[in-house]
Amino acid sequence: MFEKDNFSLEAKEDGIYVSCKEHDFKENDLYAFLKEYGIIRYDFKAVRQFIKDGKPSKICLRNPALEKDAKITVTLAKDKMAAMVAIDPPFFSKPWPTEEQVKKALAAAGVKVGINDDSIKSLLARQIANEPIAVAEGVKPIEGKDAYIELLKDPDKPFEVRDDEKIDFWSRSTIVTVHPGQEIAIKHPLENGKNGVDVTGAVAKAKQVKNVEFSFGDGLARDEENNLLLIATAEGQLKNERGRLVVLPELDIHQDIDFGVGSIDFTGAVKVHGSVREGFHVVAQGNIEIFGPVEGADIDSQGVVIIHGGVRGMGKGTVRASGDISLNFVDQATIRSSGTILANNAILHSNLYAQRAVMALGRSKQSQIAGGRIEAGLEVSCNILGSEMGTKTEVVVGLPPEMLEKRKVFTNEVKRCEENLERVEPNLALLKKLEAAGQLDDKKRAMMMDLTKMKFQLQAARDNMQAELNALLEQLELVKDKGIVRVKDTCYPGVVISIRGLSYIVHEPCKFTGFIADDEARAIKLVPFDYMGGRVGG
Repeated sequence: MFEKDNFSLEAKEDGIYVSCKEHDFKENDLYAFLKEYGIIRYDFKAVRQFIKDGKPSKICLRNPALEKDAKITVTLAKDKMAAMVAIDPPFFSKPWPTEEQVKKALAAAGVKVGINDDSIKSLLARQIANEPIAVAEGVKPIEGKDAYIELLKDPDKPFEVRDDEKIDFWSRSTIVTVHPGQEIAIKHPLENGKNGVDVTGAVAKAKQVKNVEFSFGDGLARDEENNLLLIATAEGQLKNERGRLVVLPELDIHQDIDFGVGSIDFTGAVKVHGSVREGFHVVAQGNIEIFGPVEGADIDSQGVVIIHGGVRGMGKGTVRASGDISLNFVDQATIRSSGTILANNAILHSNLYAQRAVMALGRSKQSQIAGGRIEAGLEVSCNILGSEMGTKTEVVVGLPPEMLEKRKVFTNEVKRCEENLERVEPNLALLKKLEAAGQLDDKKRAMMMDLTKMKFQLQAARDNMQAELNALLEQLELVKDKGIVRVKDTCYPGVVISIRGLSYIVHEPCKFTGFIADDEARAIKLVPFDYMGGRVGG
């Protein structure tokens, strides 16, 4: 008799009988039990009757020809990294295979490596029928890693904003700028894998890993101390040119400066082939050239500024340059130049400040200055000054007030540093005498060190401020007795002209006129437009 769980089988001379301990069982459990013991041909009516009443029942006749031995089937995984054994069970009176028989079947199938004895024993002990069970496992290869480049500064990465982040969309920029020594990219080297072995003993090769190298051009180099690091060697814009990183010393933008590009802060020269929209700014240490108009925006350059499209300031736009500024027209803007401001057309209702000259002498009759305040160190020249409507227009030539204010500040600062030095040096000299006599305690020694440090700081501050003052005095010397206002066509009433502190109000229209300061008469003198006498102009 064979028993398992709730069921039992018994072989008698006249046939095979099935019985149960408890009648409360599931039909599927009975069929699984019969299949497990190799009884697949039975009297269906007798089985149904047994299910109905639970009484012992003969379900089939004995047929020695059907009483088969167990069958062992070995299956290998597609990659041969595992071997499975499935046992077609024997007829219930036949024995289950032994562990040795299973191992012989594995050997016949070519399985040599990774055989798990415990899995085989478990399979046999539990008599798991017709279900593939893994009994051998190979050693999988350990895959390596390809080399890859990590961009620490990515010129193509979209601008990211966190959900909780507040950002000034006018001030942000999509242009990536770099400076010498800045880390741009790092190479993560490849990691080789390790081969494995499948259950047949064959080598399971790890995938071949790929290497990659930096692709870069001008303005970039490998770091001397770390060959896996790419650094910038120049100031400029970081750009990806067909997969190759370069640093461009000049920023060339072929669109408007708006939300798509953002404001520009650049270390080199900038060219904008579009316009600069309201609220944005372009700041550069090099020259700035803009082909479209500047509309209520800020432009600031350490070099020259050229604006082909002109400036519509809207009362808030500013243009600043350490060099000359050239533009088509100006309307309601503030323009500041350490050199000369050149306008091809009108300058309307704007404030202009130039250390040398403001010129509006274009070929167009619209080369006019009307409204606002114009200040220049040497000269203001235009075709038309003021307007027929008597628009108040102020022109100031000569010593710029802001330069006079700077001279005062620099002079006072130099004086302050020298006065402090006069107080420090006697005290320091006394402490040094005490030190030489061996009478300097720790407190006085600390005081001497502090005074020495203070002396060096005061001397450095004085020398730097004196250098600034000397440069300013040189500029003032160039303009101290110069200054002229030239009007080639008409100067209208409503214009107020100031030259080196002397003022003149235009009451009657005048043509082809120059205005200079007559120091002897202490008054403004009218001269011809092309007057070049004395030391006027420059």
